[in-house]
Amino acid sequence: MSGIHPRIAAISLLTRILEHKQTLDEALSQEESFRSLEGADRGFARAMVSASLRWLGLIDGLIAPFVTGRPFRELDPAVQQSLRIGVAQICVLETPVHAAVSETVEAVRYVEAARKAGGLVNAVLRKIEPEALAALDAPLSAIWPEAFAAQLKAAIGEDSSEALAAATTEIPPLDITCPKDTKFWSERLAGEQIAPNTVRLSEGIVEALPGYEAGNWWVQDVAATLPVHVLAPETGEQVLDLCAAPGGKTLQIAASGAKVTALDRAAKRMRRVEQNLKRTRLEAKCVVADARKWTTEDQFDAVLVDAPCSALGTLRRHPEGPWIKSPADLSRFPEIQSGLLETAAKFVKPGGRLVYCVCTPLPEEGVEIVDAFLAAHQGWSRRGLNEQASEVFANCLTEKGDFLTLPHLFAHPAGCDAFFIARLERNSD
Repeated sequence: MSGIHPRIAAISLLTRILEHKQTLDEALSQEESFRSLEGADRGFARAMVSASLRWLGLIDGLIAPFVTGRPFRELDPAVQQSLRIGVAQICVLETPVHAAVSETVEAVRYVEAARKAGGLVNAVLRKIEPEALAALDAPLSAIWPEAFAAQLKAAIGEDSSEALAAATTEIPPLDITCPKDTKFWSERLAGEQIAPNTVRLSEGIVEALPGYEAGNWWVQDVAATLPVHVLAPETGEQVLDLCAAPGGKTLQIAASGAKVTALDRAAKRMRRVEQNLKRTRLEAKCVVADARKWTTEDQFDAVLVDAPCSALGTLRRHPEGPWIKSPADLSRFPEIQSGLLETAAKFVKPGGRLVYCVCTPLPEEGVEIVDAFLAAHQGWSRRGLNEQASEVFANCLTEKGDFLTLPHLFAHPAGCDAFFIARLERNSD
């Protein structure tokens, strides 16, 4: 049954994600059938789930015409997941068709809610050709729910939304931040230096790579490093990092020589920040508190607020997002973000600077938040970012002087996550 177990686990994982609205990470940590797998079997189960999520809308469109009797979406969820897993093997992972069909049909026998559907799964999968996904007459944005695709198109335009969809179908590379000796670590890890302190690797088990345990680098998408470059902390400055967990930006600020206070309301996530500080031998004052209720007599030279957001800029890493987040989930963030920007501004000393960022391209969470803040506060102004724009992000500079990083605008062909970043300055009193 060696070929059966990964497929059983994949079906269960997809059910957790799509029916119970768990994130992929939550499902992987909680699904016992997956946790019991080892080595290649575990990797294969994860690959099937990832491929299904990355192409889900188009996979469903491919399956639906071959399901007779009742609509595909009315089938038991476990049967739907079985079909999706089978198509992902054939069309995305290039599993030999015979193995994909026979092993998936066999796996269905061990899935309680799908065991009577083996005949249906067999009949449908035998009609799927390996090139079928590529041959579909549909835009790539059809990988997402229709309403979500329309919202994204309205927000960033058709070309950018199609480019983001293309990036979502690809497994992203592994980026690491090296505060020192970037060239050395690029060569040591057989990677590519794509920014002053960023090395890009094609893959790797993070904890097993040279330099990780010694704290010489940490994992961080290249776009996630840009907010701190824009903040430009200097040695000896007092810097506040609001919403600091999991801590990549805190580490960057600490490595600059600034004196950083890292604040986050989640104690568990702040423990991770403290662990990363210890591993990298960097220093920061860690505070567990709600930023909107926290009080201090200190004012800071610079404040970074990486606000909670819809996280739609990380679809390359979390392709399940559009399928598990409702419109209500997305609409709740602007009020939170506006409140955090107001709070962050209170901590900035006269003449100081503030960087607001979110890992989403939606304007209602980015530029519109900043525009509204500036309209209500005469003592603040937007600082043009041209002098902070490194060559690799030059195409991401907006007309207003902010950054909007999108995968297809980044200088490297493997792209980057989507971030909105604005730098504001408080007028001197």
